[in-house]
Amino acid sequence: MPRPLVATGALALLLAACTPPGLSMNNTGEATPAAKQSQRNPAPRQAYRLTMTIENAPGPFAQMVGLAQYDVANTECLRPPKDNPGGYSSPVPTEDVEFPLKKIGENRYETILYADQILDEDYTGRGLCRWKLIQWRVRMRAHGAAEENVVTPSISEDKILAGGSETVYFFRETYGRISRFPDFGQPDRSKMAATVQDSDLFVIRIEARKEAP
Repeated sequence: MPRPLVATGALALLLAACTPPGLSMNNTGEATPAAKQSQRNPAPRQAYRLTMTIENAPGPFAQMVGLAQYDVANTECLRPPKDNPGGYSSPVPTEDVEFPLKKIGENRYETILYADQILDEDYTGRGLCRWKLIQWRVRMRAHGAAEENVVTPSISEDKILAGGSETVYFFRETYGRISRFPDFGQPDRSKMAATVQDSDLFVIRIEARKEAP
């Protein structure tokens, strides 16, 4: 079902200025209680060490941002369409949390993330919303320019929790290219054309390992 339109520009500023503290504006112009912000777990225990290795890239990457994505998994904790203005489904809460990368060797980086980074909470009075790790990805730019192609390797939650790995292939010609669209690469080499040579590609490998609590 479509989501409600969001006010933009000057209209958004006007609505914000007319809205009492602690309230937000919905798409009908009515004031509703502001959504409760998610809380970080002050003592997370489910730690995983992720190691990223870059092979055969045309050059270094000046910018790297490692992000873990978390979503609310049990959507029954959200308000049903009948309780929302316009009858729209509640958007699934999602959040990206940065876990800084540390260089540990030539073209090797690592970070430690926590699967239980966000606290489960009751946001709507319908029971606990349970947060789940979805994936870890890295946004990488060759020279750091905003208009550059964003190389974005990732590894899924199931492979992280299993202590597995992911290998993602990228075309060398895309390094530093001007592009509005992120490049997620191809994790399945067999799906590339037979004419593509290994020398045409660079590879990013991500390995996960569970840390002792």
